[in-house]
Amino acid sequence: MNVKTVGALAALGMTLTSVTVWSVTPPADIITEEPVTVVEPPEEPDPGPAPFVDRSSFTDGATLMLEGRLGHPKLQAGKATETYLLANVTADAQAAAGVQSAVNLSIVIDRSGSMKGKRLQNALTAARGMITDLRDGDVVSVITYNTEAETLFAPTTIDAGSRQRALASLANIVPKGDTCISCAVDAGMAAVRQRSGMVDRILLLTDGEPTKGVKELPGFRTIAAKARKMGCAISSIGVDVDYNERVLSELARGSNGRHHFVENPEQLTAVFKQERDALLRTVAKGAELVIELAPGVQLGQVYDRTFRRDGNRIIVPLGTFSGAEKKTALVRLALPKGAEGERAVADIRMNYQDLAKGAPGKCGGSLAAWMTTDPAKQSELDPLVATRLELSATAGVLQTANSLFAKGDFDGAQKSVQEKLAELRKQRAAVASRALNEEDRTTVDKEFGRQVDALGGASQGFAKPPPAPGGGPPKPTRKNKAQTRSNAKNADHFSL
Repeated sequence: MNVKTVGALAALGMTLTSVTVWSVTPPADIITEEPVTVVEPPEEPDPGPAPFVDRSSFTDGATLMLEGRLGHPKLQAGKATETYLLANVTADAQAAAGVQSAVNLSIVIDRSGSMKGKRLQNALTAARGMITDLRDGDVVSVITYNTEAETLFAPTTIDAGSRQRALASLANIVPKGDTCISCAVDAGMAAVRQRSGMVDRILLLTDGEPTKGVKELPGFRTIAAKARKMGCAISSIGVDVDYNERVLSELARGSNGRHHFVENPEQLTAVFKQERDALLRTVAKGAELVIELAPGVQLGQVYDRTFRRDGNRIIVPLGTFSGAEKKTALVRLALPKGAEGERAVADIRMNYQDLAKGAPGKCGGSLAAWMTTDPAKQSELDPLVATRLELSATAGVLQTANSLFAKGDFDGAQKSVQEKLAELRKQRAAVASRALNEEDRTTVDKEFGRQVDALGGASQGFAKPPPAPGGGPPKPTRKNKAQTRSNAKNADHFSL
């Protein structure tokens, strides 16, 4: 075989080898895959609602401590329901030691004809004690009134000299004429307005009915609102048993002040001292509670306090606080039906001027209920909320009894008190049977005890008076009148 033939055969062999290799080797851009078995992840079980976290109460604050709580931590899901919101506000008892804020006090004393004798003498003695105990730098004014008001001592900053002039202004006051309570309060507010940036207070004393000026309750309600808006509380003092307790209660409650009943004029000095101590220990002023309702939550009722509303926002003015003083706000709320799980109810915040720190103060928190489909897990009414609700109801019964007695329905007045007393004792036993911590049990016992004492006294004091001489209709005795005034004072204090 010649060389050419051998070369041709070799070339042909190489060509066949290349073709064979190409035919069994896929091109670089062709990818062969092994069959893949897809494994689906196991289906996770429905976790259901999140675990229960109790957000039905909170506590926050410093100079003013705010405790918010719902009436029912757990409520039924799937239907519309109701609960309560209770705000307890307590002022720090120790904060007063650092307070430097001056007070602006207007002392307003009735000098109508009925004040003659011990009533006026004791009122003036008590006023002198108040002026003597004011601090240098405080401001005082003195106003007396009968048919009209007279300023005896214009608003003046207290120092050694002005204190003696203020005391001297209380000499030679002659009781005569009628009683214009609205004139007196207007004059007191005008005096307070002359100074600013202080703790403002009007101390109003009377022994009678308003016979001049404003005479009806709506008018006094308006006056109280004016005082409240300017940040001035009215502390009203009724002397003996013939003053109008409804007027004085309205002025005090509507302005965030307090109403006092002084049956014996000799007790006036102690009441003035009580007011003085509270005034000089003021740790906060301009306090407002702001309740922001969650979407869908509706306001049912605000108990015992004035308030204003802006959409879902409820603003409750609480005024000034002295050290250790406590005030409450109770609100009934309607919740729409909803699914199981947590349901936001309200955000609460407290804004105030912190006199202990010399700066704006604030505190707050949020409240939520837990909606459950299990009726057995629904909560009973919180014991502290139940107690506050009973205080409001007792105050209402005392006011109703006073109205019945004033109309001559002596039996109806006594019956309403006795029925409430029997109901209250049952409520007290029911709440006492609950598991409570020591602090809450002490609070419940104290508040129910106050109510039982007040209603028991009213039942005895409202005993039907004897027939009038000559067979006329019975006329209220002094004891009956004193009970009416005591009821008004208790109702006022229960509503705080």
